[in-house]
Amino acid sequence: MKKYIKFAAIALVAVLASCSSDDETIDFAESGGNAVPQASISRLDKNFNLPIALFTKEGVTATKVEIYKNIAATTSDPVKLGDKVADATIAGETATFNTSTLGSFDVFPVTTNGVTTNTGTTGVFVLAIITTYSDGTTTKAPYRLTVSKGIVWKADDHGTATNTTTSTSGASVVLYQNPEPVYIHYATVSNKGTVIDKVEGEWRINGGAYSPIPDEVFSTSKQTINVALSLEDYVTYGIKADDVITYRFRVTAGTQTDVISTNITYADQVFDGAKDGVLSNSDTTSQFSFTTGLNYDGSDTAHAEITFTPTAPGFGFKRTSNKVRIEFVDSNLNYDTANLFDAQAEFNSSTKVTSFTDLKVNDVILYKTTRNENLGSADEPDYQDVTYFGLIKITDKTAGQTSQQLSFSYKEGVLYLKDKVTPIPVYTAPVVTTLKK
Repeated sequence: MKKYIKFAAIALVAVLASCSSDDETIDFAESGGNAVPQASISRLDKNFNLPIALFTKEGVTATKVEIYKNIAATTSDPVKLGDKVADATIAGETATFNTSTLGSFDVFPVTTNGVTTNTGTTGVFVLAIITTYSDGTTTKAPYRLTVSKGIVWKADDHGTATNTTTSTSGASVVLYQNPEPVYIHYATVSNKGTVIDKVEGEWRINGGAYSPIPDEVFSTSKQTINVALSLEDYVTYGIKADDVITYRFRVTAGTQTDVISTNITYADQVFDGAKDGVLSNSDTTSQFSFTTGLNYDGSDTAHAEITFTPTAPGFGFKRTSNKVRIEFVDSNLNYDTANLFDAQAEFNSSTKVTSFTDLKVNDVILYKTTRNENLGSADEPDYQDVTYFGLIKITDKTAGQTSQQLSFSYKEGVLYLKDKVTPIPVYTAPVVTTLKK
């Protein structure tokens, strides 16, 4: 059906799509029609026939559609013709012009460190559309054609890409040797008819040279990539804790290319922040929980994890009961710099005990504890065993005749590995082993 427009409708379209200079006002009620572009483009659409819908009065046809650079500098004079870009091809109710006539897509203004150059790869072509109709009238309309990126990041929804385009990959940190998947998603952007030749994925470590991402074939439309590496990858490519890997994806369509990149830090698995605690021979502070960071009196059996022991000649602490799944080792680790890998290695190679006596200032004790925690929600609980490593450093000691007290700093962390850390068992019989520091 031919796109005829009644008098009022053509005026409305004209107001929405264009405006005129004060000295060359066009009364669209008197014009034969209007021309409205119907597509946006990405920088990959360098050879795309961009459609322009032609709306005309009954009995009127568009006889010529011309595309010009618009060099107007003010909103009060919105159309000032520069160089002609193209004569559109008219076919029925649609005109088209090929975007190759626009010239380079690498000429948009971009400002870096306060200096503006025309080297940007996305931006806006400021154009004007001049349309001539069979009734002898002409319309002149400004047209801003945005050139967007040809490859973009997509937001993540639990490992699945959404339709939401984002400015970043959404991922910046992966825990070193943690196998839990971390996903990033890309999608290419182009109009139908634009042929995308390839997408290449590359990576580099700590700013080194780029090389192809191994064992991957990349889709020319969209793809999800898991950036949590396998243990074999860490070994094969020599990736260390706190290394930064840059992932780069380059799309090619004919002579056109576009790139996105993201930096992922493979962060060392370290302890959480340090906290302070105290134990003493006073009943109100005779027990302590690393879980809550609180003291409990001697009657508590539900929360406390360690209990003060006033053993002569030096005092210390013990596991509160066999219901508490915790074991200790005498540690040679540096309290300030040790990570969770150090903690696991030392714990596995050391003698485990359930109490210490004769503790002194600056003594360091390593522990491993397993707690049954709700990893779900209050409405949908999901209780699972979670195993922590912890470090304790004695920071002060009071050894009076009637007052005995240990002050300490402690910190904990969960080590995430492909093979889960072995939990502390549930003891069914009393187990007490003591180490004198």
